[in-house]
Amino acid sequence: MRKAEISDCELVAMKCVWDAGEPVTCSYVIEKLKTDYGRDYAETTVYTFLKNLKNKGFIETYKKGITFFQPKRELVEFRAAYIKKMVDFWFDGSVASFLSSFLEVQKLDEKEIKDIKKILKNANQ
Repeated sequence: MRKAEISDCELVAMKCVWDAGEPVTCSYVIEKLKTDYGRDYAETTVYTFLKNLKNKGFIETYKKGITFFQPKRELVEFRAAYIKKMVDFWFDGSVASFLSSFLEVQKLDEKEIKDIKKILKNANQ
């Protein structure tokens, strides 16, 4: 089964659900979109995002007076697939090219450099 594509707006709404760490309401997602991401969507718009995410298999719902939304797909699994797709598309699958490009715009402190060296040392062992 082909995984459904997720739009940028749906992705931000999904991140709000993942970050909550517990089932959330549409009102919660509306507030998080506004406060954390500066996105002021109407309730019907956010509800449509959430309904689309359910139809695409990203979330599941249950009712307890009102509808609650919770992740159906794991963040770690989604993030890994998302990053791989990006590296494959933009960098022809080259992690080295991706890192080179990333480091042109993102400066690392000494701790991050040390952590990355450790990761690289343990890669593919």
